[in-house]
Amino acid sequence: DEGNKNICHLWSMKRCPYGDDCKFRHVGEGGCIEATAKDAPLSKAERDKKKKCFSFKKKGECAKGDACPFSHDVNPAKQDVDGEAKQVKPASEKDCINWKKKGKCRKLNSKGGCPYRHDEKVRAAALAKKADRSADNKRKIGDGGQRDDKVKQPLCVRVFGMCYDTKEEDIRSLFKECGPIVEITFPTFEDSGRSKGYCGVLFQSPKAVEKALLYHETELHGRWLSVQAGKMMLKQWEAREQKSRDEKGADSDVKSKEMSEDALPEVGEFGQKVKKRKKHGHKD
Repeated sequence: DEGNKNICHLWSMKRCPYGDDCKFRHVGEGGCIEATAKDAPLSKAERDKKKKCFSFKKKGECAKGDACPFSHDVNPAKQDVDGEAKQVKPASEKDCINWKKKGKCRKLNSKGGCPYRHDEKVRAAALAKKADRSADNKRKIGDGGQRDDKVKQPLCVRVFGMCYDTKEEDIRSLFKECGPIVEITFPTFEDSGRSKGYCGVLFQSPKAVEKALLYHETELHGRWLSVQAGKMMLKQWEAREQKSRDEKGADSDVKSKEMSEDALPEVGEFGQKVKKRKKHGHKD
């Protein structure tokens, strides 16, 4: 195996381009490709000569002249194809790009001033184009203040007001005629496994959502359902429920503490029980 790694496989196909300089061993019958003048490797000077001189291309002249290692066989940017030099326009004869595109220029009233030309006809054309563009945008905006082509149609519905005995199969059978159901988010209590009274249904198409909204205020297990379009934000809803439970628990703790304090009898100076008198009139 070690010997096969050092064998030249191009030699066996008579395609080795390196000849005697090949670093692999030529074993058995084979041959090399005859190197021509075209395929011969070029020196660094010859490779550089194939590259174009950047300075000559941009400025039309090169400081190194004939000593430049790069090729000057290129039409300079400031010359025509015939070789005649182009006449470069001064800045005062060129239109300001901001004036032409936006109809305004910040440098116009500045201290240094803008060196380019500011024609009123060019400005009027830019402002007219800008007005047409804004009119097109207003035409695309619907009554709701959003673009009609960018309105996202919901694929989910939220169901509220369910009975605690309602199960996921009941919701699936209720909306099965609307369209294919992808997923049902059905939260339940951990201890009893009963429904929390709300759920979310994900459909495949917006048309199914439109059909599901027709089930708003439909009776199921003695409860009137509330069906809304939109995704069921389960984490936010559970956080809101937990917050309300904590507030109710804090209020009950305060009330129980007040009741326990009222139940304790008052103690006099020598440890005897003192009867608590009822206060008449306004409370302090």
